[in-house]
Amino acid sequence: MDGVGWKARGDRKTKFNNARSFMPRIKHSAKLIMLCIRYTGVPIGGIGCGSIGTDHRMAFNRFSIIPGIKEQTTNIKSNIFIVSVHSKLTGSLIYQSLLSAADFNGKALKSWKTMRPENVKYRGLFPRAWYEFTLGETGIKILCTQVSPVVPNNYEDTSLPVADFEFEVVNEAEEDVNVSIVFTFRNGTGNAKWNSESICEVQEFCEAEKYTGISLKHKVRGMDLTYVLGNNGKDVMTTSFDPNSNGNEIWKELERSGDLPEKIESKNERRELGIAIRTKILVEKSGSNSTIFSLTWFMPKVDFGKNCGRSYERRYTRFFTNPFDISKHAIQQFATWQTHIDAWQNPIIHDESLPDWYRSALFNELYYSVDGSTIWFNYEDAWRIQEPRISPETERHFREFGRFGYMESWEYYMINTYDVHYYSSWAFLKNWPMIELGIQLDFADQVSRVDASQTTSLFEGHPMQVKKPARIPHDMGHPITNPWISTNAYILHDTSDWKDLNLKFVISSWRDFKLIVRQSKFHDNSEAQRILRLFYEKSKEIVDRALEDWDVDNDGMIENSGFADQTYDAWKMTGTSSYCGSLWIAALTCLIEMSKNLEKNENCEKYQQLAEKSNRIFIEKLWNGKFFRFDEDKNNEDVIMADQLSGFWALLINDDEVCMDREKILSAIRVVFENNVKKYGDGEFGAVNGFLTTGSVDSSSIQSMEVWSGITYALSSLMIELDMKNEAFETSEGLFKSIWHNYPLQFQTPEAFAEDGMYRALGYMRPMSIWSIQHSIDKKRSN
Repeated sequence: MDGVGWKARGDRKTKFNNARSFMPRIKHSAKLIMLCIRYTGVPIGGIGCGSIGTDHRMAFNRFSIIPGIKEQTTNIKSNIFIVSVHSKLTGSLIYQSLLSAADFNGKALKSWKTMRPENVKYRGLFPRAWYEFTLGETGIKILCTQVSPVVPNNYEDTSLPVADFEFEVVNEAEEDVNVSIVFTFRNGTGNAKWNSESICEVQEFCEAEKYTGISLKHKVRGMDLTYVLGNNGKDVMTTSFDPNSNGNEIWKELERSGDLPEKIESKNERRELGIAIRTKILVEKSGSNSTIFSLTWFMPKVDFGKNCGRSYERRYTRFFTNPFDISKHAIQQFATWQTHIDAWQNPIIHDESLPDWYRSALFNELYYSVDGSTIWFNYEDAWRIQEPRISPETERHFREFGRFGYMESWEYYMINTYDVHYYSSWAFLKNWPMIELGIQLDFADQVSRVDASQTTSLFEGHPMQVKKPARIPHDMGHPITNPWISTNAYILHDTSDWKDLNLKFVISSWRDFKLIVRQSKFHDNSEAQRILRLFYEKSKEIVDRALEDWDVDNDGMIENSGFADQTYDAWKMTGTSSYCGSLWIAALTCLIEMSKNLEKNENCEKYQQLAEKSNRIFIEKLWNGKFFRFDEDKNNEDVIMADQLSGFWALLINDDEVCMDREKILSAIRVVFENNVKKYGDGEFGAVNGFLTTGSVDSSSIQSMEVWSGITYALSSLMIELDMKNEAFETSEGLFKSIWHNYPLQFQTPEAFAEDGMYRALGYMRPMSIWSIQHSIDKKRSN
């Protein structure tokens, strides 16, 4: 319990409890997360299989089992662990309670009593969590280790919908005791819409003294879902129960004997049902004993709604087709997963040269890889009928590694929002590079695709074509329509005019080839060259069209259009801007590198000249002697943008040639640190997006007044590249401590935050950009 991680006691109170949501923007017409939801912990499950949220006081909530949808349910009392302790000598009851200090609403299971909050301690370090339960004054403690199969560079077990819970009972009492631990779970996801959707079917499975499991099969939104509770004990029994009852039948029998009652028998088929599994272990005085439970949620075939026209098979069905097999496998692999996770994490969490907060933040921000409504599907030949533009390179990759998607936010319903993924992609590149490569190949196939259907931009009210050629779609679609077939769910603006979106694709194409394809054992040289050629052709198409459409004065540098035409979609840029201009220079540089590798000498020389010209223009128009101006609008001369050199960050972190004078970049980032960081919120909130040289926050837009979590982490990575390590950690430390400790927003990092406690978009992709900091650290050490 004393190691690195996010720590709390059951009665934890934060320094500030007034965190509150910003007023909703038009952006996505999304539902706001309920403001009462504050108690969170490490989510459980593998990647892309659906996840279940946990409470740091031990409860289950926040289901993401429906593809792409986060259901923000309250704590579910019927999904719980119960402990009963009896004297071995006399058989009398010594202690009984739920292994939880969480709050539960409703009248169901009223007889089930929680622990005192001060008797629960918690430590979370994704993908594991540890609980310590003190059983009153008995002298008995229970230590629980919660483990999900999230292992870097593992594309099999990491996809499994399962979690393990090992309970170690430590007995410092004066007598031997029999300890019964019960795990219960009900049908559904806590959403009343699914509570009685279908008839529930219960099944048992037993391998003598090795494994016992009980399953609960039912439907959620028309899709088959099976929960399995498993245990590895020798004295195990199972039952079913009514989750809407007062719970007396189970509670009283546990009090009396430490056993479960017989199954509830009824001639009527039950639409609401709970299942329970009990193990009993002997714990001698001054001794300890342990047992392992597993929880599996098996929804092998899913869809995005009845009108979408096709279903998908989860990634894990390639390896398992029976939920009991997953449950058994999880228990058998408990120690192995622990070993692999230790090997991954220990070099970082035991590195005393890194700040304690960072060692916690690096892994805990990765929670979104599981809890970001992620989806991971097996490839099917039938896709080619509806998606004929899937390239041979992409198809080969999908056949081996599947197709992956995740939501921009729990509130912003869009799959693989690309301008944001540009930052968060570092988490996948560093840990599951084949997932990142699959996303990049998926977008490459979209560049030339055309969707001539029309819609209307919500902000301007103008008609616009859904998908134009030579453009990257903003996203791969909405999770209740037809993702990948119907892209661009975002319609606030016409993203075909977004300057950064397309340039980020060019930059990421070269980065992914350099850092993934070249170093991958899965690609021989000919396959690597085919992937590079695909990326090059699509990147060239984008750059050539961008030069034609966006360089309005023919000076070689693209211009912004005087509206919010980039990821800061409420912050207007006019003419040459530092943010988009730096990305343009970086995109040209990356296209040059691809040209060199493919021996496209003529094109290489062409883009080299263009890059040099653009760089000169960038300096002439924007350099003011200390930093780069926000844009060409004279009203913005005093604006210091935190993300002003995103393009040069992309080049530096990838060890690519940077034509910009390093001293100018260093000067600009020092100005950002001194103003956007140190002068905002006493330097304890990260980097505010916009700050004025006059000493105040830029209030020209809601976004200029916000701190964006993912931008702050990316900025810190750039600082490390510039040998500003102390400033880098100071910048991100303020952000992390504010969100994770001073405010109750742990394991739900918002996109945007402000010093007055206002936040926007809980559960967001971009903060996973913290892994770019680790990449920069790794590079510095290897050089």
